[in-house]
Amino acid sequence: SGTGSLVLRGAEVTAQTITGANTAMAGDLTVGGSSIPQNSQSVAYTTVAADANKHILHPTADNIARTFTIAANASVAYAIGTAITFVNQINTLTIAITTDTLVLAGSGATGSRTLAANGIATALKITSTSWIISGTGLT
Repeated sequence: SGTGSLVLRGAEVTAQTITGANTAMAGDLTVGGSSIPQNSQSVAYTTVAADANKHILHPTADNIARTFTIAANASVAYAIGTAITFVNQINTLTIAITTDTLVLAGSGATGSRTLAANGIATALKITSTSWIISGTGLT
């Protein structure tokens, strides 16, 4: 057994005794963090495994229309439930997909989507080859 601090969604809980299969604890453990790490891209970009549950930023400094492509399941097998958020600060951003299916929430339309300046959209993987996307400034 050990003692330590457990941080859960910003609230601190002090544990006097920790028991179970893993009883050693060194330092603090943070669970359910509130940050969504950023990957800033100023080129045409295809997602990689490390982009899972991150946001990909098209920054103000790159005033060129870009295309960000969600990699096919055959090349990057994201887990079902993976979310990738796209943030576009300037110009337009096309969110494309290769051989898998990207469905616009609400309308059911499939295919590439356009994200306007200052728009934000999140794609959620719902089957091995299907994603659903929604957001503000998304058409």
